[in-house]
Amino acid sequence: MKKILVLDLETTVQRLDGKIDNSPFNPDNRCVSAHYCWLGEPVQTLVFHHNEKPNPDSPAPLREALKQADVIVAHNAKFDVMWLMEMGFEIPPEVYCTQIGEYVLAKGQRQQLSLKATAERRAA
Repeated sequence: MKKILVLDLETTVQRLDGKIDNSPFNPDNRCVSAHYCWLGEPVQTLVFHHNEKPNPDSPAPLREALKQADVIVAHNAKFDVMWLMEMGFEIPPEVYCTQIGEYVLAKGQRQQLSLKATAERRAA
């Protein structure tokens, strides 16, 4: 059975010329926190950068989880994987993006693809 790691990163956001820049390539952006769990297990949270927390959590638990994972599942996975790679984490051999999955399942029909809208649709 595959080991499935569900993941979500929160980052800072900058505005450049009126446009949102949340990329890891902007030196002013930081990964604030990582929220992850094995499918069906409780969520773990690591805080890396926050004004109210002077000492960041160690990335070691996330690094170990990623090494053990066969698959990452994330909403807008390209964003999370890009940040993880820029932060020096190893990426498992498979990545599943729930946002792309929702796009495909919509069969060309316009619908909200946010994580909130997806969760509300799938909870019904």
